[in-house]
Amino acid sequence: MYEPDTIRFMRQHAGDGDIIHAGTFFGDFLPALSAAMAPERRIWAFEPNPGNYEAACKTIALNALANVTLTNAALSNREETVLFRTRDEDGKSLGGLTHFVTEEGPGVEPVEAVMLDFTVPLGRRVTILQLDVEGHEKQALRGAWHLIHRWQPILILENLGQERWIQRTFRGLGYQQIGKLHGNFVYACMPMTL
Repeated sequence: MYEPDTIRFMRQHAGDGDIIHAGTFFGDFLPALSAAMAPERRIWAFEPNPGNYEAACKTIALNALANVTLTNAALSNREETVLFRTRDEDGKSLGGLTHFVTEEGPGVEPVEAVMLDFTVPLGRRVTILQLDVEGHEKQALRGAWHLIHRWQPILILENLGQERWIQRTFRGLGYQQIGKLHGNFVYACMPMTL
């Protein structure tokens, strides 16, 4: 299992809310998170790489995870088609090393990008927003502006150790970096320990 401390933290702090888990890869977090969810709560999972998405679908089916909604899309601050490198020059799958690119070419696939504000119903209480989106964190967070202002979820961000940017973007919410888990930056509006 990758990132056991991150999974443990998410399980302990999901509470009576939903989890957004973006960059789902093959779904390795999903069984453990699903088991920790309160009744009627959901995991909103997003994976842009079509091959990884198919693997995550199998993980969900094999584990009979009824409280997971998986979407084959990237997250952004606007709904659009983005380019995503999924294979190297020799055609070999990049697996968890897939990333956004700006030009078409071999191993590059067009992928739909969605905004969390338009994808996760605003009436769903979200307690954790976890992003492993290959450097696209700022765009994904801007696309969740209303959701974040409404619910003030814990933010777990792989590539965004910029506390001042978080505080400026979500002014008045009181986000502070509370630490790191497996290289992920963790932000919360209330004091807590990892």
